[in-house]
Amino acid sequence: MGRRTALGLGLATALAGLTGCTTWQGGVGGFLKTRLKDMMEMADIGVTVTETAQFSFYAALLSVGPGGYGEVNGRFYGMGGGDIGAMKIQYKHVGLMAWGQEEVGWGDGLCGNFGDPDPNDPEKINKQGVGIVGIVRPPYDGRPGGRPT
Repeated sequence: MGRRTALGLGLATALAGLTGCTTWQGGVGGFLKTRLKDMMEMADIGVTVTETAQFSFYAALLSVGPGGYGEVNGRFYGMGGGDIGAMKIQYKHVGLMAWGQEEVGWGDGLCGNFGDPDPNDPEKINKQGVGIVGIVRPPYDGRPGGRPT
């Protein structure tokens, strides 16, 4: 590897370290695990299985145009909520285009260490308003990771 290549890689690594969400805690392995988690938060792909029949028909385009209703408490198999594997999922969504509200809780998969979703624990359930009206109204405790949906 030439000097210029090494200097370029070093500079790129240093700039990546300034992005704010980069952590070297745990060394290279910790860094790669964080990037994997970032990747897994980009989409939820899998199948949800419930013990009883439940209903969900809901979508929210960039948290601005929510529509539908859904309430599900079951087990999700796939990649979702920033984790992968078989994990508990609990959600309740309602959307009327200009206004909507979402409550989402993910349990632990292969990478998690938060425990099961609990609607009484704000650290385990994300509640947020969506839609043009819903974003400016309570609840305000929506975490940035849940936006946009």
